[in-house]
Amino acid sequence: MQRTCVGCRSVNDPAELVRLVLGLDGEVVVDLARGSFGRGVWVHPTVRCIEKAVPAGLSRGFRANVRTTPAEVVERLARAAVRRVQGLLIGARGARKLEAGATVVEESVLHRRAELVLVATDARASAELPWLGPLVASGRAVAFGEKALFGSWLARKDTALLAVTDVGIARELKEAISWTMLQGPRTPSEGVRRAVSSEAG
Repeated sequence: MQRTCVGCRSVNDPAELVRLVLGLDGEVVVDLARGSFGRGVWVHPTVRCIEKAVPAGLSRGFRANVRTTPAEVVERLARAAVRRVQGLLIGARGARKLEAGATVVEESVLHRRAELVLVATDARASAELPWLGPLVASGRAVAFGEKALFGSWLARKDTALLAVTDVGIARELKEAISWTMLQGPRTPSEGVRRAVSSEAG
């Protein structure tokens, strides 16, 4: 079933939109799993559509007076997206579809198993590896997170490079990572990183 963006009012497949729900406390909640109870509205995960949707579009969609700002919705989307990345990486590890560390990631790339490579934004030496450039150019490598964050998520030491070997997981990761970048060109805001780092333990 097609859905209408409450920002630009265009109709699209739900896969191209993000679902928002209104919590019991009146707070707008991002429902990336698209399964939360309650009345939902849909919006394109872009700053432009969110700015158009808040607050009038959300209020119409929820049939309630919504008090929030575009910046708050973008921040909540970024937080939810980082948690989504975390869950996907942990799931990929459990399914043996994730490889971590420079040596095994390079081997995965050379043997054409890597569908997506994640490079920690504070991994300067790794970013200069000669085999990484072509992957970046083809969209199969992205900069995201930090070494300590990857390590905390995967219960290992600081990790600079990750390779995902499953096509579907790689596609979902790229989508979620793109949502974290609504606030900046390469990485989520400091507030998002601190919050998710603390959640990860």
